[in-house]
Amino acid sequence: MQPSAQPAMSLYALELLDTCHDRAGFCSGLESVDRYFKETARGHLEKGISVTRVLVEVDAPTPKAVLGYFTLSIITIEAKEWPGVPKGLPKQNVSAVLLGRLAVSESAHGKGIGSMLLATARQLARETILRTGGIGLVVDAANEQIIEFYAKYGFRRVSQEGLRMFLPAASLEGGTKIPSE
Repeated sequence: MQPSAQPAMSLYALELLDTCHDRAGFCSGLESVDRYFKETARGHLEKGISVTRVLVEVDAPTPKAVLGYFTLSIITIEAKEWPGVPKGLPKQNVSAVLLGRLAVSESAHGKGIGSMLLATARQLARETILRTGGIGLVVDAANEQIIEFYAKYGFRRVSQEGLRMFLPAASLEGGTKIPSE
C-alpha cells in the first residue's frame, strides 16, 4: 500500500551529500538524526561506510538548504526467522541494505517529502540487491511513532520488543521516487 499524496518531483533534486549542502542548518526535530547528519554523515560517505543523499530545491543557492536526507549501506544479518524472508536461507549471515537514517527538515514536514525519500531509498536498495544480492531493506526506527510511518509502506517488525523493521526484496518496487541528478 502506497499513500498517494506526493509533492511535485520537478521542484527538487536528489544529490550526494557534499560541501555545498547546509548541514549546520538542518533540523528535523529528532536530535539523534540531526547530530548524525551534521557531524558524521559526510565522514561516513568519504570512508565508504554509507552513502547519504540529500533533497534540495532545484536551483537552490549555495549553501543549499537540505529538505531531507537518507543514508544507505550494506549489512549482513541473521534473518532466518524474520517475516517475509525467503525460505531456506543459509545458516550464516546474509546481505541486506540498511536504511540507516531518513529525516525531513522541520520546515518541510507534512509535504510528502519523507514518503518520496523512502520511495527513492527503496528503489536504490532494489537496484543494489539486483546487482549484488540481498534479501531486502532493513531499517532501525528511532521510536514507536516512526514505526507507524514505515509500517504504512509494508515494513514489518522483526521482533515485538525491538525497533528493527524489514521489507523483503520482492516488495521494494513502487512509490514515487525523486529523479537523480
